[in-house]
Amino acid sequence: MTGATVGSITLGRQAPLGLTKQRPPSRFTRLFSLEYLIMGGAIVALFVLVVLPLCFLLIGSIWGENGFTLEYFAEAFSGRLYVQALLNSLILGAWTGLFSLLLGLPLAWAVARTNIPGKPLITLTANLSYLSPPFLTAIAFVNLFGPNAGLINAFSRDVLGLPWLGFNIFSMSGLVLVTVLHTFPYVYLLASSALQSVDASYEEAAQILGASKWRTALVITTPLVMPAILSGVLLAFVNAIALFGSQAIIGLPGRIVTLPTRIYSLFDYPPQYGLASALSLLFVFITIAALYLQRAYLAKRSFVTLGGKGARPQLMDLGWVKWPLFGFCVLVFFIAIALPYMTLIAVSLSKSWGLAFWQGLTLEHYRFVLFDYDVTQRAIRNSLGLATIAATVAVFLGAIIGWIDIRTHLPGRKFLDYAALVPLGLPGIVMAVALIQFWLSMPIALYGTLAILLLAYVGRYIPLGVRAANTSLRQIDPTLEESARILGASWGHTLKEITLPLMRPGLFAGWLLVFVPVIQELSASILLFSSSSMTLAVAIYNLYETGYTEPVAALAMINMAIIVVAIALARKIAGGGIGKEPDKNLTAQGGTA
Repeated sequence: MTGATVGSITLGRQAPLGLTKQRPPSRFTRLFSLEYLIMGGAIVALFVLVVLPLCFLLIGSIWGENGFTLEYFAEAFSGRLYVQALLNSLILGAWTGLFSLLLGLPLAWAVARTNIPGKPLITLTANLSYLSPPFLTAIAFVNLFGPNAGLINAFSRDVLGLPWLGFNIFSMSGLVLVTVLHTFPYVYLLASSALQSVDASYEEAAQILGASKWRTALVITTPLVMPAILSGVLLAFVNAIALFGSQAIIGLPGRIVTLPTRIYSLFDYPPQYGLASALSLLFVFITIAALYLQRAYLAKRSFVTLGGKGARPQLMDLGWVKWPLFGFCVLVFFIAIALPYMTLIAVSLSKSWGLAFWQGLTLEHYRFVLFDYDVTQRAIRNSLGLATIAATVAVFLGAIIGWIDIRTHLPGRKFLDYAALVPLGLPGIVMAVALIQFWLSMPIALYGTLAILLLAYVGRYIPLGVRAANTSLRQIDPTLEESARILGASWGHTLKEITLPLMRPGLFAGWLLVFVPVIQELSASILLFSSSSMTLAVAIYNLYETGYTEPVAALAMINMAIIVVAIALARKIAGGGIGKEPDKNLTAQGGTA
């Protein structure tokens, strides 16, 4: 023997079994290894899904029949119809951001910093508001506050004899109301997380110097969490101007045309692709401008809130004030969750929606949409299949792109991360226009197929997959993977046996955060679907447009049942670690349309 043996490891000149010195693989061999092939494929997929469509969107906005032109932008900025649509979108976004702040911040403060009862109810309200498709909320409120047939308006007019109590949902006020019920969770989730992280010593010092608890909350606590508050307001603003479904259902009957509905109208025959591209880029400019203003404000101030001793959130004893505040939280739950869903359930079970709807309850509408309406089963299959595949692909690509960014020194890896995050600021309808411009220029006919819908969903929601993967990878010590590679494991074997199992909870969370919005996605689908590729959200919208009130409600409840079942299954598969409360960072970065 030329070496000693310790345990199963031989020490000395003889190399351990399986670790004999070998010639390093050539550069050509490395380029065609599994590791480089998978990373290269992910990079190409990102370019095809995001970068190239956006490039074609830009080209389509400045290239006409006679070459380079700015006529599309000139029309977008000067045409009365388009300027009014832009103004309406900005007004909607501004009011929505303001009321999301006025709603989300008090709820976040109540949960994070007070002794208010019923905190799980408030968290449930925010989570369900985020998960609820906004166009379904819009349909519910139309059934309640429609000027003629709305149940509450009819009750005020015909029973109470007080028509002035009625509320016309087909107005800017109605549109803001429905939109805020979906966007205030962005402010709530970000603000509550920040409030729980603020070191209470700042507040204690202010109170020692004589400041009251209320003054401390306004002067000390609120400014310290201002970055989170502004981020929530920005996300509420961006998502508000991007939602197509609620703006079409409430805005169009009220003659309130916004950018998404105006872009949608440009695809009537003959389609005006150039003008649609120019209007779509306005969304990008608005998002960039809002982000710039936010950063310019924050850059001039310091918001350090964590010291070396850690955060010690201080709970304020509200005394009798906690009961009015709790009543406000219950009212928010009733308006945002209970009222819309009770309405949809009641409409779906009534033979004819009206003041005496309870006198003729039936399950006929569920039987109709499930068995007689031939679109439903095809739409459910399409939506489930697309959501499952899109979530899986987005999470897989996100894991590879996250690996490239965190675990390699590949040149340009930061650009990949930025490119993967670009769709965060793009409404679904903009992604749809970009894909139309790109694939109409390709020899492959994808328009109107399930394939182009899948590309749209993966491209739009890949940021959630990337963020989930990045968050998980940063929590894994890289020495675990390095040890496996030193002991002879291949890159693929290391990924399969070590990295992916450790990333499993985060990847499941990312999968769920992609699956749920894809099931209810409408803004991109409305431009890309055909009769054979119709999705569940499009089926609901088309049924609503034809005036089938009760079947629409039944199909809406089926849609929500699918989402609830998907969340329950995902929680069971992932061991109950997801679905209880969406990850605050990831939830705040996503959006539904």
